[in-house]
Amino acid sequence: MEENILSNVKQLIQPYILKLKRNRSMSEDLAYLNILESNLNEIISPFSFKLSSKYLGLTPKEIQVADLIKDGKQDKDIMEILNISLTTVKSHRQNIRKKLGIYSKRINLKTYLTSIKK
Repeated sequence: MEENILSNVKQLIQPYILKLKRNRSMSEDLAYLNILESNLNEIISPFSFKLSSKYLGLTPKEIQVADLIKDGKQDKDIMEILNISLTTVKSHRQNIRKKLGIYSKRINLKTYLTSIKK
């Protein structure tokens, strides 16, 4: 349980805290704070272990992208939040689908990620 919480905090919370420390734009700060709040709720929820075990094979950046997709963010939003290119976002989405076993299947990624919690 402790390892699970530590892993979640390091992968879902700390990257945004670092961005807040480096960034001075209020609108971006608000977006990061909303993400932090959502991620903290995820960590303390009883679904956290199941969610983390499903994400086990994902890289830290893929976990961030998957989390943002699950929260309903579009590719352009993810690109701005994580400061990566649109091509990189699409590549991460493709890798996430492969690692979750839904590549080449007609399954909505956001819906699938949301259903993991249930």
